[in-house]
Amino acid sequence: MLPCYNPAVRFLGVLFLSSLLTVASLDAVRAAVDKQQSFPAVKAPHPPDPKLLLLDPLWAQGLQAQGFQNVTTRRAAQLATSAYLLYDKQYIYVAFKCEQLGVPLVAEQATNNVGFGLDDYVGVGIDPSGNGSQVYYFFTTSRGVRYQQASESSRYQPPWGAQTARDKDAWSAVLTIPLKDLRARSGASQWRVNFLRHVAKINENFSWAYDPIMADQGPWPFFTDARFWPTLSHLELATAAARPQPHAELYGLETVGRDRDVFQQTGQTFAEQKARNVGLDFTYPFTNTLAFVGALNPDFSNVEVDQQTIAPQEFPRALAEYRPFFAQGAPFLNPNEAIIGNIATGFSDLVFYSPSLGPFDRGAKVEGTFGLQALGILNAKGDGFNDTAFGYKHATTNKNFSWWTDGVLANHTGGRDSTVEFGFKGRNLKNGFVDGFSYSSEKGDFVPNPAQAHSLNGFVDVHQTHYEINFAYQDIGPYYHPVDGFTNFNDTRGGAVFVDLPGSGTGNSVIKRFELFVAADRFVDRSGHARQADVLVAPDITFKNLIHVSGGPLISELRFYDIGYPVYSGGETLPFHTNAMNLGYRDGTQAPIDAGFLYGPFSTYYLQQYTTSTSRQLGPRFNVGAEYDATRQRFFTGASDGQILRRISLSEALGLESNVSIGLRDISGNGGFAQPGLNFTGSYHRKFESGNELFIAYGTPASPVSLNRLLAKYVVRFGGGAGT
Repeated sequence: MLPCYNPAVRFLGVLFLSSLLTVASLDAVRAAVDKQQSFPAVKAPHPPDPKLLLLDPLWAQGLQAQGFQNVTTRRAAQLATSAYLLYDKQYIYVAFKCEQLGVPLVAEQATNNVGFGLDDYVGVGIDPSGNGSQVYYFFTTSRGVRYQQASESSRYQPPWGAQTARDKDAWSAVLTIPLKDLRARSGASQWRVNFLRHVAKINENFSWAYDPIMADQGPWPFFTDARFWPTLSHLELATAAARPQPHAELYGLETVGRDRDVFQQTGQTFAEQKARNVGLDFTYPFTNTLAFVGALNPDFSNVEVDQQTIAPQEFPRALAEYRPFFAQGAPFLNPNEAIIGNIATGFSDLVFYSPSLGPFDRGAKVEGTFGLQALGILNAKGDGFNDTAFGYKHATTNKNFSWWTDGVLANHTGGRDSTVEFGFKGRNLKNGFVDGFSYSSEKGDFVPNPAQAHSLNGFVDVHQTHYEINFAYQDIGPYYHPVDGFTNFNDTRGGAVFVDLPGSGTGNSVIKRFELFVAADRFVDRSGHARQADVLVAPDITFKNLIHVSGGPLISELRFYDIGYPVYSGGETLPFHTNAMNLGYRDGTQAPIDAGFLYGPFSTYYLQQYTTSTSRQLGPRFNVGAEYDATRQRFFTGASDGQILRRISLSEALGLESNVSIGLRDISGNGGFAQPGLNFTGSYHRKFESGNELFIAYGTPASPVSLNRLLAKYVVRFGGGAGT
């Protein structure tokens, strides 16, 4: 394995060590509340007057939250925030008062569910399950633009309301959330709850509940933070009030153009397939927390996310799922909490990976929670497959122990394949000790020897305020590769370790936040050769002027065979050694600028990868984004090649429930991962007061080239809110 010394390592090491000299002790500031505390819920005699906002004296009777902590800097929040909570037979009412002294208020977004995190916002987190199985967030900006998230569905869009008001140095908001939006148990209940605030100008996050190991890097807030929230007790909910309404979505669709019948298949391939003009998605809650979900003739036309990249891949690439049937309730079918993930990719193996299934004809599933249990059972049928997946998990209320079992029964034209998994995870809330274990086995027509088709993962971890240390062991058999799953690399046996050292600067430091992540692993195959070996050193520093520096070396090697187990002929170990240097400015704000450079020997060539991207909010209506990436491959044989990606987008907000956007992406050259081509797309979306929706789209952002296809789709909704 190559040594870790090179100019990039030296530069980043000096930068990180110098940052340590500027920070003082990282003793955590204790928040006003933590996971050990409990607060009684207050039932309102009548709804607060939304026109009065916080002037209604009824708020003084409810739960009151103050003393917010700054999760970003790990200190008391510098801007005062007050939150209040009441409930009645049908609704939850939440109010906020936010001081804004000395920091400009950012409020540019004008369309619900577009541009989350770019404006200042407040929000409430609610966990009716009490153990993290079902977690909900509701957010509003100072303009009343609303966002919502649910841990069990990326398509969560129920009806709820927000009223806001602004003055010179403060702003306030009142959220009105129907109990029917939540899958909550009836009768006497205990929830977990938290109040949140995001300050966009300085990209900092405040939280009422706080634990020193909470983090905010990435898409904050996290669903897993529910384990740090205090308890909301003495809730009394009627069965009818808390049960979501059955709902259905009937769509009608028409396409015209030369490529009217070209749609995405498995992965990112496109092929002809007759358009479906009518279909139905429906949900029927048969208890407050469990629901039957079905799809008949489901639509596969709306590929909403551009996942094209020219970056060469060391491992198989995982795609994000966008189809409503698979997106809703996905965590219930993948309950494993014991897989740490691959150091080189950051992505864990999965027993059930829905993007592996192509267009399907019908689907049915049961998903939700009951008591301390979470359950998911799914069946999907398409051309050449009729597959069933299941997941079951039990977790204690304080999240200190959980166990699960899950699996897939795949019935394909070429044969059958079944995989079953079980595992557990424990957490000591006092000393931060965490451990986990999972084991899965595969058998069927695609497995020559079931004894060599298993996956074992185990780890022990100590997670404290200033550090986290993890030791893991993995053993994946050479024949383990579930047909409906995702497996990075099989025939690996060995250990991994990582150390994470986070921290923040003092009041006089130029540093806002820093982190050093160091990891290493080594796995051998059944022949005794090193199958995979990695060393990663990744410092990450954010300064108070919003300059963000990160990067570091990844020393990685993979061994390939012409014929693998049990012959092992034609073995060759290839290097995938890369050094990354990333520079960002104003990340997380409305005007970020990011650039990166990655270089090193990569497989059979020397790789150079350049990335640049930015976006701008142009007033309250327009947003523009641009990206330019380039790769250069210098083959060890002397030849060279390259590829360039250019991407630009423009969107316009037409109101709270309507927007239009266009996008242009061009990929030229062959020296990269993607298929060359020019792709132009345009879309219009309108949601009506009835909940019905209209979509008009030209092409699709996921295609490598422009599709000459104009699509019109109208969705008629009946009953409750989407995703409930």
